[in-house]
Amino acid sequence: MTLSSLNRSSERETLPMIAPPPVSATAKIKTGDSLASFLKRHGVTQQQLLSWNPGLQLTALTIGQELQIAEASSGQSLLAVRPLRSGGAAWPDRPLLPPADQPDSLKPPIVGYQWPTKGVFTSGYGWRWGRMHKGIDIANNTGTPVVAARDGIVSFSGWRGAYGYLVEIAHSDGEFTRYAHNSRLLVKKGQIVPRGSRISLMGSTGRSTGPHLHFEIRRAGGAALNPLVKLPARKA
Repeated sequence: MTLSSLNRSSERETLPMIAPPPVSATAKIKTGDSLASFLKRHGVTQQQLLSWNPGLQLTALTIGQELQIAEASSGQSLLAVRPLRSGGAAWPDRPLLPPADQPDSLKPPIVGYQWPTKGVFTSGYGWRWGRMHKGIDIANNTGTPVVAARDGIVSFSGWRGAYGYLVEIAHSDGEFTRYAHNSRLLVKKGQIVPRGSRISLMGSTGRSTGPHLHFEIRRAGGAALNPLVKLPARKA
């Protein structure tokens, strides 16, 4: 291949240290996406996503929303790479920093569960008052923030009988979580919620004896499991 009319001032003697930009500068959020899976699939960080999409609210993403995933460019520059040896040249591998030295925006996303609220643990999973209690209860004042225990998509947000005001979040592996007895709901069905983002405020709606959060983790088939198996140990 022959290059003609090459501006010598733009010639590089060294290989670039970053990979070429993505083929497409935009991408849509798909069904089943979480914020972490979307970022991983397109090789971008939260900081980059926010800088390329001014005004973007990470707690208000929806399925089908189109986002900028590459920096907008006013034009293309011609790059000529001089082979260092016979057979051509290759993109160099960038050395990765040890995890402890990486900025938070470059660290792998946390995929485990976190506690969904703060308060007093009042009831565990298992048989209670002659019936199966399929979650755990955490009591606190009405209005205490409740957060998503894990990245996911809101599959239900509204009133559901004994649960009162309920938020249900579907996760990428088929599991889903339920947050019941809320006084106020802060998310809508179809909304993508990152781990730790506020989804509701604690209350005592539905069948409840006082302000608390009833929290459940369900398997892909719908069977309930003990949330304490998934949650990290609580600090004293």
